[in-house]
Amino acid sequence: MSSLDKIRKAPDVDTAIEEAIAARRGSMDPKEMFGGPRDWVDQALPTVAFVSSNLVWGLDVAIRAALGTVVVLVLVRLVKRETLRHAFSGVFGVALAAVIAKKTGKDENYFLPGIITNLVYGFVFLVSALARKPLVGAIMRVLMEKPKAWHAHPRVRRAMTEATFGWAAVFLLRSAIMETLRRLDLTVLLGIAKIVMGYPLYIAALLLTMPYIKRRTRGVDEELPPEPVAEAEAGGGGEDAADDAEPGVEGGAADDLDGVGGERRVAAEQPRPQRRRRVAARPETDEQPQE
Repeated sequence: MSSLDKIRKAPDVDTAIEEAIAARRGSMDPKEMFGGPRDWVDQALPTVAFVSSNLVWGLDVAIRAALGTVVVLVLVRLVKRETLRHAFSGVFGVALAAVIAKKTGKDENYFLPGIITNLVYGFVFLVSALARKPLVGAIMRVLMEKPKAWHAHPRVRRAMTEATFGWAAVFLLRSAIMETLRRLDLTVLLGIAKIVMGYPLYIAALLLTMPYIKRRTRGVDEELPPEPVAEAEAGGGGEDAADDAEPGVEGGAADDLDGVGGERRVAAEQPRPQRRRRVAARPETDEQPQE
């Protein structure tokens, strides 16, 4: 049965959600979700082209250099038949940044879309943690093969909430630093901050998040009750084992009964000794029968 069929035939919404998460986990590639070194380099190249060109030739040339760089990167991926997911997101971001910089005539506004994006991400993570629906928990349900009861455990929920607060701080800090540099018109430092606080910062935060969650949730697996599915399977197995064992017991008992019955039949077939009737001897008398 395919994953889609399992989701459609789920008895309730919760089961359908669990089936969808399991299907997503089975088809998920961490590189597709977070990108790889190639994606990190591709993200940095348009920024490098913009900052370096802006220093030498000015804003108009810098905008053309950034757009030209991202177009070349997409064409290279098309020729090599590589995934375009992160490349297309880069094209949209560079195009929006170029339009804002061109309209305002200020090179520092090229980084404004990224600043706003990080600000929105930060507030979304913060609100989810305050609402006790931590986004890190939703992400970990896809990444970690744990049962639903594990994710609902109070210690796990606290750990996910704390991690969500941490990610909110990362996004808000990045936005605050870059906004400060933008207001000071420090375009070169803005470019450096965008690169350093991009994928490198996210990977560092991810590498800290996983060990933190494992440490905070240590021992939770032992506190969970057995899964209902596992109990059903175990119960079925016990019944099967009992069924397998019963014929042997019954057979053994039947054999014993047959053996006893056989002995009885043999004993019944043997001729029984005839009982001799004891006849009381009549006393002899001298009297003669009368004629």
